[in-house]
Amino acid sequence: MNEAGVNVREFPSTDSSAIARLPFRATVGLRCKVRAQLIDGNAVWYLLRDRPGWVSARYVDNTGTVRTCGDATAGDTEG
Repeated sequence: MNEAGVNVREFPSTDSSAIARLPFRATVGLRCKVRAQLIDGNAVWYLLRDRPGWVSARYVDNTGTVRTCGDATAGDTEG
């Protein structure tokens, strides 16, 4: 875990702009997931439910089931 928090990205890649930052141990809802850029052995990225942006699953403690997104580049705003 990174105690400095985690970047929220526009798209599921570190090449994408950081559009926000979640504080360490923040609780957020997850809309869906995709397989994208590999981060420390983990290729899953989550689209946040209550705000635009993606976070790498490498830095998330997921406590439930998250469905697969339809189209990561479109942001999959349905649901």
